[in-house]
Amino acid sequence: MYIPFQEMPGQARIWVYQASRSLHATELDQIKQVLAQSCQNWEAHGAPLEASFEIKYNQVIIVAVNEAMNAASGCSIDASTRWFKALGETLQVDFFSRDVAVVRNEQVELLGLGQLKSAVQAGILEAGDQIITPLLQSVEQYRNNWLSSADQSYLKRYF
Repeated sequence: MYIPFQEMPGQARIWVYQASRSLHATELDQIKQVLAQSCQNWEAHGAPLEASFEIKYNQVIIVAVNEAMNAASGCSIDASTRWFKALGETLQVDFFSRDVAVVRNEQVELLGLGQLKSAVQAGILEAGDQIITPLLQSVEQYRNNWLSSADQSYLKRYF
């Protein structure tokens, strides 16, 4: 069952999907339509899941499930992965990008993991640059730790 993202409790579980490029308005509309319907009908072993999503910077999608109501199962998580695989095929975008997402001027710049050392050396990635933290577990973590400076994140070894 779909609910607005702002109504999700702090303990709700999240998954972060990062597109390999910025999405256009028509693509965002299509994604919103698909995800609203998918969240509305999402179930785990026949039990409805209270779910929502939010799109940030026209490129990053956060999906949330209130597991206090019903827990997401392996099969239901696989179903959500299939949503993004299908959307990716339709829109010709990879939603499973593991590049580092640097946020500058309300836009995302992606840096490949293999580029990090040279990006730091060249000044392309600086210690104070804000990056998206991709491995957050809950809505509360997302609300409080969505962005972090590169030198205070999992990238700190490069500085």
